[in-house]
Amino acid sequence: MRSFMYVNPHIYDTFIRVLYFDGLKILKKIVGVKKSVFEAACGYGRLQKYIDPSCTYTGIDLNEKFVEFGRKKNRDIRVGNVLDVNQYHDSDVILLADILHHLTVKDSGKLLAIAVRFAREKILIIEPAFVKIGAQNNLFSRMIGKIMKWLDADGFNEIEKWLSRDEYDAFFKSLKEANNIREMRITHFRRHHFVEMIV
Repeated sequence: MRSFMYVNPHIYDTFIRVLYFDGLKILKKIVGVKKSVFEAACGYGRLQKYIDPSCTYTGIDLNEKFVEFGRKKNRDIRVGNVLDVNQYHDSDVILLADILHHLTVKDSGKLLAIAVRFAREKILIIEPAFVKIGAQNNLFSRMIGKIMKWLDADGFNEIEKWLSRDEYDAFFKSLKEANNIREMRITHFRRHHFVEMIV
């Protein structure tokens, strides 16, 4: 079942603005200038406005309504499955924002393996840190976790569980080791994990 957030891009945009506040402003610094950026699960390409104008931006997403909305804003995005290697092209930065928690551990590993093949410089993962509320083992957190799953249901994947900060850090480390990533930097900023994996 798809949450109301993923039915209308205007509703989604409002929700994400509140969720991130100004937490995406560090993207410009992390990505850099004159870089090619490919975003898997790009939605309607909203992250393009947070990277430097000198960068090129392309992306794919399964939500046809969102892709259509983004294309009307002249964003170079198209319908595509993030686990289909044929949808990718070489880019300086592969951006994986708010996607890993929607996937199984196995599919997350597959996605990162694909990203490693096409990233010239780095993979940038952005994942919510506030979901640790739903990862705690008590009645309140279980209720909050169910509400968050309902709100974040994209209609394509089912969220298995919410991770604590320690679980996220261990998860990122396992992805790094499984894919022979040269260097990894994790920044915790405005309730989100920003993970740079230098290939």
